[in-house]
Amino acid sequence: MFGALQEGGGEPPHGKLGWAIDEDFGSIEKLIKKMNAEGAALQGSGWVWLALDKEAKKLSVETTPNQDPLVTKGSNLYPLLGIDVWEHAYYLQYKNVRPDYLTNIWKVVNWKYAGEEYEKVLA
Repeated sequence: MFGALQEGGGEPPHGKLGWAIDEDFGSIEKLIKKMNAEGAALQGSGWVWLALDKEAKKLSVETTPNQDPLVTKGSNLYPLLGIDVWEHAYYLQYKNVRPDYLTNIWKVVNWKYAGEEYEKVLA
């Protein structure tokens, strides 16, 4: 799950995950805008997730406070991508400007890994 952030990331998703993003959010740009907005709005520390609802076979954006894992939102949700919005994740580089961190995190997201996880869960 947490392998989704690795060196060499940032290339937009392809294949089934890319198609699912277009179907469920309209475009990768709209997904990123939604995740950035929800991550920036999260009070205090926590996470913003791209999740797959295994039963509905739909993608969703979820947030969890503090250290809470995605499973606290429902056992049918599978994490494809988790973005840490705790200050420790960005403070040294971005100080307290979480929106700048969220804008730049997409340059390193490993969509290939997220796509592999997506296909594995649906198989």
